[in-house]
Amino acid sequence: MISTKKLMLITTTLGILSGCGQEQAPEKVEVIRPAKLIEVTASSNVKHFNFPAVVEALSSKDLTFQVSGQIEKINVREGDSIKQGDVIATLVQRSFNNQLQTAQTQYDAAKLDFDRAQRLINENAIAQTIYDQRLTQLNVAAAQLDTAKKAIEDTVLLSPFDGVVAAKLLKELDTVSSSQAVITIQTQGAAEALVKIPASLVARSKQIEPVTTMVILDSAPQYEILAEFVAASAIADERSQTFDVKFGFTPPEDIRILPGMTGVVSSTLKLNTDATKVGQISVPLSAVLSDSEGQYVWKVDTGTMTVARQNIQVGAGVGEVLVVDSGLAEGDTIVGAGASYLNEGMKIRRL
Repeated sequence: MISTKKLMLITTTLGILSGCGQEQAPEKVEVIRPAKLIEVTASSNVKHFNFPAVVEALSSKDLTFQVSGQIEKINVREGDSIKQGDVIATLVQRSFNNQLQTAQTQYDAAKLDFDRAQRLINENAIAQTIYDQRLTQLNVAAAQLDTAKKAIEDTVLLSPFDGVVAAKLLKELDTVSSSQAVITIQTQGAAEALVKIPASLVARSKQIEPVTTMVILDSAPQYEILAEFVAASAIADERSQTFDVKFGFTPPEDIRILPGMTGVVSSTLKLNTDATKVGQISVPLSAVLSDSEGQYVWKVDTGTMTVARQNIQVGAGVGEVLVVDSGLAEGDTIVGAGASYLNEGMKIRRL
């Protein structure tokens, strides 16, 4: 007979072997595919365009001395704000003062000679030719004195308008020639945004009516600054086939705009043309599938995030876009990319 202890051991072993033979049923994992979704919209003759932009100063000027000399003092640094009439730089004035003193002495002497000739000519005591010579000498001396005075004034470089120092081109003790740039200054406040407009859009300019144009700076994206057209180049860039267009704008007082800043010119334009039918629905070519039953898209139930086949009738296509004559309405959501991997009722997530 089998002892009680052996019986319990056999029972336990059989139970373990029995449990090992039973396979656990795998849990069913729901596949949720990522997909790019787009909302169907109807075409409009109002279009929105964003163009990368670079800020330019409304006015920029290289400041130069009108006389040659050695720079004694430069009173500004790059980035400094300046006012009209501020002293920007000065030249060493020693030689100019000497020239002025010499010119003044020559003038004083010529004036005495002329005054003496004036008295004598009234008394018929000198010839008319001598009087004329004294008058000529006085006029020459007066012109030389004016030149020397003007040269002294030209040793002081003044700001012609309110602005900011954009570049400091020379330093103190440098020798500068007349008309050589010393400082570059640019206006603050009102500025211009330079953008490059495609030739294809410029060609339709007579059919375009601007609605609104805003400048949005990368450094201050919270502001949408109203802008207006200023000027456009008449010659296209040979490589990019774009035209330079400038829009003027005035930034808010609490932000500082400097040339070279970047941003976007956002324009809303009305296209006055019959080429685009208002209310027409178009979808990307990548969203449209076809089989023996015709062409279709995957329409998305945004509540359950599941897809269902939606048959459509397509019309003429332009590039990567197909016109949908029937089957879709404005506001429908469809799968725009990844449609070929989907099945009816499949659950998706937004890519």
